Amino acid sequence: MSEKRIMRKLNKLASRIHSKIETVRDEMDDLEIEFELLQKQIQKLQGKTTSKATVADDVEVTLEEDEDADEEIDLENTSAVNITKKF
Repeated sequence: MSEKRIMRKLNKLASRIHSKIETVRDEMDDLEIEFELLQKQIQKLQGKTTSKATVADDVEVTLEEDEDADEEIDLENTSAVNITKKF
């Protein structure tokens, strides 16, 4: 082969390798970003599960029977009043 042809093929090969390297770099950058987002999401979920466990342990619920349950509803202080139509 002539020296020009060899140089042309080597340049073409170098160009292909360079484009493949750029493609792989872009994909690696994307994967790093996705990996960081995944780690953040995992940390949030772990934080929520631990906080729910501690909050559930700290909260005490006491139910008291209201003796005045049959009183009229104070319509001025309620945000949602259910009234059924009878016709």
